[in-house]
Amino acid sequence: GLQLQPGTTEGADPTGVPVRGSAVRTNLGLVGAAGVAARVQQGFSEDPEVRALVADRSYGVIIVDGDHSAAGVAADLEWAEQIVAPGGIVVLDDFGHPKWPGIKEAYEKHMATDTRLKYLGQVANSGYLRAA
Repeated sequence: GLQLQPGTTEGADPTGVPVRGSAVRTNLGLVGAAGVAARVQQGFSEDPEVRALVADRSYGVIIVDGDHSAAGVAADLEWAEQIVAPGGIVVLDDFGHPKWPGIKEAYEKHMATDTRLKYLGQVANSGYLRAA
């Protein structure tokens, strides 16, 4: 129901909106068969059980919409880079949003490493990266 990783210091969920599986599925269904077939795994990205459940394949699209802290986003970017397919897209939610500077901070540190992710651009508050 919440987006915050356990142990975060941000306080209450900054979005103020609970995450509901039915809403996710409804929105995915609006894009057609690919959206209906999309794999959605509920849980925290730092949970070893969640990681094990999704480690069986590479992904064409990964949406990073986590706890908004620099440490949390950094961990999510490192993991996304491991499981994104070549040519796949990583979307950073709330990218550049002034309320959550940790997202851009983690992005900038990650992009200064030997990453296979390339910045494509930003639309509204979403940043887009493509994996080599």
